[in-house]
Amino acid sequence: MRKVILPWPTDKEFVKVISQAEKLRDELQKSADVDTSPIINEEEWFKRGREAYAVLRAEMEWPINHDFLKHARKLRMVQTPSIGYDGIDIEACTDHSVIVCIVVTYSESVAQHTWALILNVSKHIAKADRVMRIGGWPDWPTNFFGIELHGTTLGVIGLGDIGRRVALKGSLAFNMRVLAYNPFVDPTQAQLYHARLVDLETLLRESDIISIHCPLTPSTWHLIGAEQLKLLKSTAILVNTARGAIIDQTALIEALEKEQLFGAGLDVFEEEPLSPLNPLRRLENVILTPHLAYATKKAVRNTWIGAVGNILRFMKGQKPNWILNPTVLSRKRGYILSTRSKR
Repeated sequence: MRKVILPWPTDKEFVKVISQAEKLRDELQKSADVDTSPIINEEEWFKRGREAYAVLRAEMEWPINHDFLKHARKLRMVQTPSIGYDGIDIEACTDHSVIVCIVVTYSESVAQHTWALILNVSKHIAKADRVMRIGGWPDWPTNFFGIELHGTTLGVIGLGDIGRRVALKGSLAFNMRVLAYNPFVDPTQAQLYHARLVDLETLLRESDIISIHCPLTPSTWHLIGAEQLKLLKSTAILVNTARGAIIDQTALIEALEKEQLFGAGLDVFEEEPLSPLNPLRRLENVILTPHLAYATKKAVRNTWIGAVGNILRFMKGQKPNWILNPTVLSRKRGYILSTRSKR
């Protein structure tokens, strides 16, 4: 039987949330040798990957690159329980005839969290809450003046499933003009989500709210650096619920300290967990959350159902969903895909 590496969570509460995915796991075990034991470190990841036909890559720290793939010669599928795929070398996987699949089942949760950060920063919600909890009550709200969003401009960097939802919410709920930067999206497609495609510089100069939703790749690493931050309005809000390294964090800290922009909302960071000594923790004009934009029970449940179900489809010879490099399937190297499989 072909081997599937499927590290199963051990946290009891988490396991309860994804209990419906257990049925799919049990079905998978009928047709494959499924290893559900935890992976402790990178060395073990490399060792167990050597015999795998399919793997669930549940931790971003586990690399999938040429070095990993040259030893994992039986591998044909990599599945993530996330929409992000940083740390996975897509080109290397394609060269080694390995398909890479993601899931897009928590887009609404991330879009909701994005707007929670935008609203929080724009109206100083967390700051006011802290004042109230220590017994304070400002005589005059000078230090709490916020920003009205209605009729302003929203800039969305990355118009994928999450970015589209953020764009629509801005347009429909706050009558915002929506600009979008995405080199891989057609202008007519952007219009479906009430967005107009522009170059990055235009988006940064004209937007009142900038929200990041692109994947982390070599081309998007530090996409927003010191020079880009100088383009922002002094009243702008920058939000990142994608990946921390898309923003040069050192440059952002300096910009926030100098009050070059109104504020920021961050759910992701260049290094996670965020150090207790990181300057972001002491700044009043930034809202921080610990990489939990995806975290609703519904989203997590559907993510694991989607990921495990996708591996099951592949092992049954059906075409899996959400493939990042579908050209690999046309090579027919070790794949047995049913022509009757449903999309």
